[in-house]
Amino acid sequence: MSKTSKGSGTAGSVFALIGVYALIYIVCTALFIALFHTSFLASMDVLMYRGAAFIIITGIVSAVIMGVIRKFWGFVTIRDIIMMFVIFCCVNMVFLTLIPVTVERSVSVFMLSYMEENSDQTFTEESVGEVFTTKYVEDYGAFEKRFHEQVETGTIVENPDGTYSITDSGRFVVKMFRTIAEWFGTDQRLVYPNEN
Repeated sequence: MSKTSKGSGTAGSVFALIGVYALIYIVCTALFIALFHTSFLASMDVLMYRGAAFIIITGIVSAVIMGVIRKFWGFVTIRDIIMMFVIFCCVNMVFLTLIPVTVERSVSVFMLSYMEENSDQTFTEESVGEVFTTKYVEDYGAFEKRFHEQVETGTIVENPDGTYSITDSGRFVVKMFRTIAEWFGTDQRLVYPNEN
């Protein structure tokens, strides 16, 4: 029987390594979710940024755990430590942007949730639109929240007279959005509001 290199390992070791990846991912994802129920980084009002910070923190934890395992199991390599961090961060960033951020911002989520809570009623398009304007925009401060987020991220800045202006960073973001809108054929009215 020929010797196998440390990197190649046996089929059993490969499956065991996959199991280690999966276990670390599950544990660190649970930690990632748990952090949202703490006061840690609570001063970060933007869910996307707080979540991204949590992903980096728990991604580092996942890499450290893999590194500790490497001390006891020589089959784990430096590459596995790096891959653990990259895989964890990439998968959870996709999850964060597709699910929690969508739930927080989506008009569709609000509309469906409102109709479910009032499922003993029927609605017209106009009545749902009025509820959206009254509750989501006015009562819940949806516009104010989004506006505040842009100030926090530096895309707009408050002037000495209390007015606001877009920054160079904001212009860059708009250019990026317009490029993406062109590539994927999204509604151009959202990125060129004066031209429609």
